[in-house]
Amino acid sequence: MTRKRTKKAKSKSTLKKINLKYGLILLAILIIATGSIIALTSQDGKPSEKQSSQPGKWLFALDTSSAHVGSYKEYSTGYIPTLVIIDINGEIIHKEAGVHQKGKLLDLIEQAENPGDTLGPAPDFTLETFNGETFTLSEHQGKAVILDIMAVRCPPCHQQMPELQKVKLEKEEDIVILSIDADAIYGSETENDVQDAFGEYIKE
Repeated sequence: MTRKRTKKAKSKSTLKKINLKYGLILLAILIIATGSIIALTSQDGKPSEKQSSQPGKWLFALDTSSAHVGSYKEYSTGYIPTLVIIDINGEIIHKEAGVHQKGKLLDLIEQAENPGDTLGPAPDFTLETFNGETFTLSEHQGKAVILDIMAVRCPPCHQQMPELQKVKLEKEEDIVILSIDADAIYGSETENDVQDAFGEYIKE
């Protein structure tokens, strides 16, 4: 009788050890799976979006011969001011000449932050800004970007500036605005001309 009880006790002990082992394995799997789910949901369902390492800002630059942004068909309408809105994935969602009011710009920025239909990829370029920074468009993926193709001699461009300032004040670090003097390519306007005309908006 004693031997039978001992065998039963050993069997129960072995069974408990096996159950404990598989229980721990199952718990580990659950912990790993939960961590993966949290990591995915923390991206708000947008795993393809790139996070920009660049802060939001408003910069000014001259359209130099090396970049000549105005020569890209994707950025040119033939008129100024032209505003080009680029979404967080580096795709153009809007290109239009004329003065844009704050409300329309905010609607476009919302579209840029929630990508949908696009006009195609935004060609990359690099410009040196007035604060001595090298601006490369592709480095700002992850934020909505407004390209403001303008000139000092253009009265509507002067009307556009206060609207851009309103948007910048509201969106703060969420967007990047780059105002590019398109007449600089012809040598007819200089940085001093832009500073004199738009100095109140040039904060950097």
